[in-house]
Amino acid sequence: MYLAIADDGVTLHQPEVVTDLYASYHQRLTANRLAAVLAEHDAGELLEGASHLMIPVATLRRLAEGRVPEGWDADFDGMIDYAREKGWLSDDGESVRAHLERER
Repeated sequence: MYLAIADDGVTLHQPEVVTDLYASYHQRLTANRLAAVLAEHDAGELLEGASHLMIPVATLRRLAEGRVPEGWDADFDGMIDYAREKGWLSDDGESVRAHLERER
């Protein structure tokens, strides 16, 4: 799954794919604008260096709701457990780290 960030909001693509998580943007958005869009849509926090962000787990669930197959919750929980093992989950377990890339 990946979180697409645009000047006017965020969209979760391929939510059924729980083996990969990243974020991307097409437009020429500055780090400040990326951070603002994420904040406006409760979609995460841009990390220092602007190459990663922390996405709230609840936001991923909200954006995937009604668009995923039966059994997705268990698969998603497995992805979050894997992220925890790798150190990609926030200390409180509320957000998961994702790589940010600019699409060409």
